[in-house]
Amino acid sequence: MNMKPFSESLVIFSLAVGLLAPTPIAGQSESPDARELASLTLSPDASDSVITQAAKGGALPVKAVLEGRLGRRLTEDESTRLNEVFLRVFKETIPLSAYEAMFVDLFARYYSPQELKDLVAFYRSPLGMKTLRFSSVSREESSAWIKRTMAGHEREFVERLNAEFAREFPALNQELEHKQRQ
Repeated sequence: MNMKPFSESLVIFSLAVGLLAPTPIAGQSESPDARELASLTLSPDASDSVITQAAKGGALPVKAVLEGRLGRRLTEDESTRLNEVFLRVFKETIPLSAYEAMFVDLFARYYSPQELKDLVAFYRSPLGMKTLRFSSVSREESSAWIKRTMAGHEREFVERLNAEFAREFPALNQELEHKQRQ
């Protein structure tokens, strides 16, 4: 298989991996409460939802490159299978521990020690546990709603985006039009 069409997507994927990787100082500034908060918020359901959403976002540039190379849109089946492959490789490449380390670092940087204690206490409470369960469900349902809603407005969205792109980037738009004519 010729991997050349994926090179642009791999660069984007590499940047995403770099952003998700823990920083060297993450372990040095780690607090037990930040670790526990990350563990609570990255329950199996929540982490799977986060990883699935990240993989879907990462698959978009690959899909765009493939469609550009093929000169057609992928079928629904091809698109679904591409997302599944991308998700599988994404999960095999980036361990859950990397996500957790990133969240530990993030929590430690943005919350005070007392706020971390309060958040841990909240997420251990019945309402906090319900909030965690609901957050993954709400992410999935809102994503499905957006997909359904955009499907009904796709043509309008593309037309408006193209018009705004042409208005905002006239020179780039002319360059693209010139290349399409060649």
